[in-house]
Amino acid sequence: MTSEDAMTNTLVPPPPPEDEDTDAAALVERMTAEIGGVLESLDELSDYLERVVHAVRREVTGCDEVGITILSNDRPHSAAYTTVQTLEIDAAQYALGEGPCLDAARTREEQRVDDLCQDDGRWPRFAEVSRSDGMRSLFAVPLISGEECVGALNLYAWAHAAFDGFDAAVVRVAARRCADAVVAVTALDGMRQLAGQLEQAMASRAVIEQAKGVIMAMRGIPEHDAFEVLRKTSQDRNVKVRVLAEEVVHGIVTGSTGLDPSGE
Repeated sequence: MTSEDAMTNTLVPPPPPEDEDTDAAALVERMTAEIGGVLESLDELSDYLERVVHAVRREVTGCDEVGITILSNDRPHSAAYTTVQTLEIDAAQYALGEGPCLDAARTREEQRVDDLCQDDGRWPRFAEVSRSDGMRSLFAVPLISGEECVGALNLYAWAHAAFDGFDAAVVRVAARRCADAVVAVTALDGMRQLAGQLEQAMASRAVIEQAKGVIMAMRGIPEHDAFEVLRKTSQDRNVKVRVLAEEVVHGIVTGSTGLDPSGE
């Protein structure tokens, strides 16, 4: 649960849980620092969730793709994703009406599969689609804050048995923080606005995808690295990623911003 800071009158996430393993504790602490911060309105939620999915992908060994599903009136919406392929994986579950992210969100139970090539019968249609894309393992964690479950944090990997117990502890920290943020801002601005806000945010993602394409072509780097360029530059310049992406697409950003063709 979140608490209120008496000095700033803002919602503050809870501290990370204690962990006996030093390496695991350090990783949890790093994850907590990466996705910390206070959200003051629903307008800030989309950028925050984008930060979460990319932090999880960076910190969880073996994880290839990450997405966040939010339930609004029991309807699933993709709130954030690492690549377009992630969005397609989550969207396939919505269309089929089955899959780990839906079960995690609706049953409040973690869903883990070590090898989709060995179908266990839970999601036969989704398993077939996933195998055709080369996905082997997955891990979906419900987003629970207090008594509310608002969605799921979805991790995918092309390798067999990519998610072990060590990874799970870190993912659970991210899921709790994410859930607390969603519950906090929707309590402030109202749950009824969430679905519309998510739809607007997904529409704005188009320019980010275009900007990533420009950077990939300029530097010859993969999609994940292109987003990291956007993320780091947006932090250095203190502008939103979407605003920076618009500048990239329109050719306004030059070498002085760090997005020159040489990558320096």
